[in-house]
Amino acid sequence: MAARDSFYLGALLHDVGKFIQRARLPAWTRAARERDYVKLGGRIHAHKRYSAAFIRLFRSKPFLSDSHIEDYVLHHHAPRDRGVKDFGRTDIPIHLIRIADVWASKEREKVRFLEPVAYSRARLQSIFSSIRLKTKAGEDYTPNLEYHDLRKLSILQEALFPAGQTPRYADQAYRSIIDDFMESFGKVRDDDEFLSLLWKYFNAVPAQTPNRKEGSLLDRPDINLFDHSRVTAAIALCLYDEWQHGDWKDKEKTIRDYRPGGENQDTLPAPCILIGGDISGIQKFIFNVPSKGAAKTLKARSFYVQLFADLCARKVLEYLDLKPANLLYNGGARFYILAPKYRESQLDKCRIEIMQSLLSREFIDDELYLSLASVVVAPGDFMNKFGQKWAEVNQTLDVARLQKFRQSGYGDVFEPKEQRRVSEAPEKGDLYTDITTCLKEKSFQVSRAPENDVPEGNCWRNLFWKMGYVVDFPSGVAEGKTTLFNSTDFEGNYSDFRFAVKDLPLWTKPTIEQFMKDVVVCGRLIEEYQDEDDRGNKLPIIKDNIITYSQLAFKAFAETGTEKLGILKMDVDDLGLIFSEGFDEKYRTPSRMMSLSRSLQWFFEGYMNTILRDDQFRDYIYPIFSGGDDLFMVGAWHKVFDLALRIHEEFQRFVCDNPSLTLSASLLVVDEHYPVSRFAVLAEERLHEAKYGSLNKNSVNVLGETLSWEEFKEACDVKKCLFELVDETGVYKVSRSVIYKVLHSCEGLSELHDRAQLLYKAESSKDMTYLSRLRDMPLVGEKMWRMSYMLRDIRKDEAKEKAKSLIDKYESVVKKAIKGEPVNPMYVAVGARWAELATRYKQKCLENQNQENHAE
Repeated sequence: MAARDSFYLGALLHDVGKFIQRARLPAWTRAARERDYVKLGGRIHAHKRYSAAFIRLFRSKPFLSDSHIEDYVLHHHAPRDRGVKDFGRTDIPIHLIRIADVWASKEREKVRFLEPVAYSRARLQSIFSSIRLKTKAGEDYTPNLEYHDLRKLSILQEALFPAGQTPRYADQAYRSIIDDFMESFGKVRDDDEFLSLLWKYFNAVPAQTPNRKEGSLLDRPDINLFDHSRVTAAIALCLYDEWQHGDWKDKEKTIRDYRPGGENQDTLPAPCILIGGDISGIQKFIFNVPSKGAAKTLKARSFYVQLFADLCARKVLEYLDLKPANLLYNGGARFYILAPKYRESQLDKCRIEIMQSLLSREFIDDELYLSLASVVVAPGDFMNKFGQKWAEVNQTLDVARLQKFRQSGYGDVFEPKEQRRVSEAPEKGDLYTDITTCLKEKSFQVSRAPENDVPEGNCWRNLFWKMGYVVDFPSGVAEGKTTLFNSTDFEGNYSDFRFAVKDLPLWTKPTIEQFMKDVVVCGRLIEEYQDEDDRGNKLPIIKDNIITYSQLAFKAFAETGTEKLGILKMDVDDLGLIFSEGFDEKYRTPSRMMSLSRSLQWFFEGYMNTILRDDQFRDYIYPIFSGGDDLFMVGAWHKVFDLALRIHEEFQRFVCDNPSLTLSASLLVVDEHYPVSRFAVLAEERLHEAKYGSLNKNSVNVLGETLSWEEFKEACDVKKCLFELVDETGVYKVSRSVIYKVLHSCEGLSELHDRAQLLYKAESSKDMTYLSRLRDMPLVGEKMWRMSYMLRDIRKDEAKEKAKSLIDKYESVVKKAIKGEPVNPMYVAVGARWAELATRYKQKCLENQNQENHAE
């Protein structure tokens, strides 16, 4: 085995003993206390002896057969025992791992407010308990300390949601999972599978424990062992390569004398670069499609973007000869890679090669482009400036996106080419539609493309082939390296796993039968909702076919009487600010930032599958994309409204109700034939209004009004109240005219909202401009009594009491707005409009049903 590979594995597995030691199993304790381990490694930092015992146990595996791996993990801490030799003083690779470990473990934040916890009972603290944005949460805000249970990684809530505020397990939790880990490790076929296995088992294991007192300070256990291990391995490999080929070459004495965290961090030159990659042109590429057949196309194009980003990141790793751990993050069509500095000159060559593949495509509807940028990372940057480096590479990427043809040849850009648009070959349909069918499989495979061989015909695989890769979606278990979707049980049959929101709403036999009944009851013809083939012939609705947009709109009609689609676009607010300022300055370290980004990615790419598989949403929601920190969904309009509330509620729980982490969203209601490209633009515009038309983001623009999430919940309560009043099967049976009376009562409330915002800004900023504008606005006190007057003719006592709760809500919010409090009274109108859409329900259907009953 190559020395470099052994070094990488030693760095990656250096702390595996922390996981094993916590189980306190007698057999492992005896193995870690073997005389040679104690004699060579010392007694202090016992976990390194457990790590060495683990390597020895699996020495029979070819990739762990090198005895140096055992040495690396045993000596990754300098011994403090008297008479124990320090191998790191003479062995440069060992000292490099020590440097990387310290740079990665600077996240060991010492705090005063924790209580000591036994090493074997420690729980992982949520990373969101460490974040505070003063501009949003306030100077005095202290996040809740929430902890995770020890669970194997999955898409289920229990895997990564906070599970209470107790910092310790009541019972020994680690023993129950050690045996599973050992069995899984025994199935690992090569070192490329390590990273996924460590993610599966170490995602909820703390890398440090508040069990050692240094004065009154304790280690904060908010970094998981997986992120610490992979960041250490990434840094260590960069240092090794820089020592072998870069500016650290022939500097053995300086390396041995270097003490990470000391006063002088500049004795060694910068060893690393942080690379950022960004895919641009995504919105135009995904949404520039006809509305007809969009259900077969949008998901395909969205996943194609994900594949392209994956393969670009893989290309950079392979081009620079890096390992999987060097890919710090890949999600939302953006990726970050840590690389040795001496490879910096090769980055542009890699980008040019990928761009030449893009520019040589036959079909040019694809507007995707790759931007690459890098910043130099010096030794001191790892200790307390990594957040600043993260911000710098993002700024550099923003500039690179404006220079997408940089270093491309004149002929590549301006010379005419034999290129055609997909629309010029309509018989082929959309080149990407086939991906939608492929996504029904449970795995995918990426392999090297044979040289001088191109796939037949023109298809989405061509670009990837030109980049040097073949992408397949095998049925069942396939030979070679295959990635399993949305399940972490990959050992033995697959090489790794990947979370992706890929499943679309599909017809089942029961849902087809129900759909057919609803169509008849509502007086429609099934032909109105059938797809057509290329010749215009109607296609039957069959099991496992995608539920189309027109069919989703009809499902909404059958349940509400409104045949519309709902559009939801949502993302995390101020994410760049969270990364650059969310953690205290001296703790903005690589491990902490990677843990944050990976946790958010798990919510949008992993846990989102659990939400969408709920019976409430499974047959109603079409996810165009969900990943990184944002999502875009289409579906039956009423279910999309419910989904927005559900996602927001779950997200707040996930981030420990931390006000520093919020979501903004846009909610549209459109006709099923509304142009796809237009509703994409409109959703983006409304999302911008939600973020910048409110006082502090954390808002949703719904039906054209920007509301806080609390106001949106209040609007939902208004909708429920009106729904119960007019429900034909309920106890009140009030005329639907009450909804229109409420809407009429809300006329002019938008001006009241504008006045309230101006008054709030005037009082908070003392800006005379706001005061002068206020003087020009009319008084609005007469609106207080308007709803009470409008609803005066409700007769039933029970209905009057129900209506009074609505009147009280209306008068309360109007009073607040008049006082200048930051509220939007238009949430009442939104709730009424929501109720109006939801209570057209089955009027015509009921008429048709009555006609059928009369005929019988």
